[in-house]
Amino acid sequence: MTTHTHLTTDHEEIRQWTQAHHGIPARVPRTTPDDVLRIDLHGVDSGLEHISWTEWFAAFDQQGLALSYPDPHLQGGISAWFELVARPRTADGPS
Repeated sequence: MTTHTHLTTDHEEIRQWTQAHHGIPARVPRTTPDDVLRIDLHGVDSGLEHISWTEWFAAFDQQGLALSYPDPHLQGGISAWFELVARPRTADGPS
């Protein structure tokens, strides 16, 4: 895991990052409204259910998540490593 990460809640940035890494919005099948969200990189994880961006972002926002990935400005910053993490709590709200 890298120590220099970029954190975002911006839907368009997340969509672009996912598409650049050949990912598909997904969730663990048969979960509750608090779906266990995933990004299926290269669409090869047969244990995941692919869902629409609309559905994925609704759950993403409801659960207060953010996407964390290596800082793209660092050398080698095109890694497909990522995590879905809790949004930081700040006085100004999530970034």
